[in-house]
Amino acid sequence: MAFDAPSRGETPSDPGISRTPDGRAVIHRRIPDPGGAHAGEAAPVFVYDPVGGGTLPQEFRRDGQAMPRPAPGAEASPGEAVYSPDGVTDAAPESFSSALGGVDPSLPPVTGPPGTAGDPTGPPTPGGPDSATGPGGPTFEDPRLGLGDIARPDRVTTGEERLDYRTVFDPSIVPFKRNRALDEVDVDYSLKVERRGFVRLAPIGNRLDPGHEAFWGSVLVDARAGQRVPLPSVSPESRILSYEATPPVGLVFEKDGADNFYVTPDATGRVRVVFVMDAPAGYFGRQLPTGLTPRDVPARLRPHPPAAIAREAVAVARLAGIDPAAPYDVVLNSLVGYFRAFEPGEPPPSASSIYRDLALGHRGVCRHRGYAFVVTAQGLGIPARYVFNEAHVFVEVFVPGPNAGWMRVDLGGGAERLVVHGGDDKVLHRPRTRDPFDRPEAYARGEMAGHTAGAVAVEGMPAASRRDFGTAGGSVDPDALPEAIRALLNRNIPRAPPPPPGSMRTLTRTSMAFDRAFVFRGEPVIVGGRVLDARGDAVTNGSVQVLLLYGRNGRAVALLGTALVDGEGRYAAEVRIPERQPPGDYDIVAEYMGTATWAPSVSP
Repeated sequence: MAFDAPSRGETPSDPGISRTPDGRAVIHRRIPDPGGAHAGEAAPVFVYDPVGGGTLPQEFRRDGQAMPRPAPGAEASPGEAVYSPDGVTDAAPESFSSALGGVDPSLPPVTGPPGTAGDPTGPPTPGGPDSATGPGGPTFEDPRLGLGDIARPDRVTTGEERLDYRTVFDPSIVPFKRNRALDEVDVDYSLKVERRGFVRLAPIGNRLDPGHEAFWGSVLVDARAGQRVPLPSVSPESRILSYEATPPVGLVFEKDGADNFYVTPDATGRVRVVFVMDAPAGYFGRQLPTGLTPRDVPARLRPHPPAAIAREAVAVARLAGIDPAAPYDVVLNSLVGYFRAFEPGEPPPSASSIYRDLALGHRGVCRHRGYAFVVTAQGLGIPARYVFNEAHVFVEVFVPGPNAGWMRVDLGGGAERLVVHGGDDKVLHRPRTRDPFDRPEAYARGEMAGHTAGAVAVEGMPAASRRDFGTAGGSVDPDALPEAIRALLNRNIPRAPPPPPGSMRTLTRTSMAFDRAFVFRGEPVIVGGRVLDARGDAVTNGSVQVLLLYGRNGRAVALLGTALVDGEGRYAAEVRIPERQPPGDYDIVAEYMGTATWAPSVSP
């Protein structure tokens, strides 16, 4: 196979490049490397619909499994949660009532700050908030219900009967979906979101950096034009690769300082948002660097709890047998081991602040463990976040040093039953590396028994594997396709397609380049460029598809990938030359598909 290489920064005199007699570079198949930095990490292959096209892949393939695109319909599936500017609806079915201290399922869904009952601005309880007691016994607002910015601790430390979890991602990260993360300890002992600024997120296209994993996401949104809707995420460092909305509406993605994600639609109504999201593999487990201290944490991430609470946290750590002056990895491991050893049971005596009572009482389920862990860790200078969804609370901690980043930490829980909804068509995510922290006997016993979120019994868990798709990288065989598909693929691609007669659309021009000059079959390569109008101004929306052309007439034989155009006219996508594509005279072009405003164009 060959394509025109001089425009990619190559010259015929470059050494080590095989060429045809007229100077075009030959696309080779690389001999597999048995070693290397990423040996054993098979990058996913994004597979596209050659007829429908579109921004999203039809599926991606990883580790011998195919991950098909979620259904695009805007109808809710049984048990599915609906996200809105007010929070989550249908997230508290009747089955929750027994587990949540008598919460009445007939009440409106929790839409305000989680862990509050009404106005979160009321005066704090001296010594820290406490649970209320009603005629039916202890009641509380469970922080897992709702998507607000505050969580307050409670003293209902007994075990739970049933938890319900709604799957969003495939592979499924049950029970670790990030609905909300809180990162500040307040003077009243509550947890909240400290940094409220928003950063806009531009989709990066369907490509993965080394050491990252890909996930499908599918969320049903009750949209109000121009209002932010909280969006679940896989990790704090995740990125949106591509997305589609049904019905088609404009979407803006953002996240706040605690890395909570949001989507803002430009229309009102129910919308299905299907997206591809990545996450660094190190978030799920990594080795801890040794010899570091909290001073090695970047200044922007260092926690600043109130001084009195920080002093109390240091005292609690010492009473728990944790040396605050020990190296970062030792302190972190000791904290995780201590809070993983909690067990459900009667609440500890009310002897001091609720934080101190919970931390030293060694009693509670996931929300108590996570709360006391975050307060203690921040008091010791370790960035820690309290992360929750409708079924589980866990924490994430920042690990400084080489390959610095956030890491998810499960502290366990205490429920009789976890019911997973929407997992039938998904596969369970398996981290490549187990977290390095201590596993006390009770925690390890539950882990060995397959307990999830500390639940003794689990129903509806996604399957451990999905169908084998065979050898990855197969090419499109036009002769084996229906006539309609052959007609689409066999079309000739003009280098500068003119707009239709009478069209008022603005002419555009598309550029394209590779991130390398030497391309191998079956190996990923990043292509990117810009789409500009005739005056050189950026085209600010639309999509580009990357095509493999055959012969001098430029017949399209494969759709290699698609990418969104950002606000500066840029696009990028990771594509692969199909490994089984037969040798021949090929070229690769980027085709801007056009919009109602801008005309289509093809890269030279």
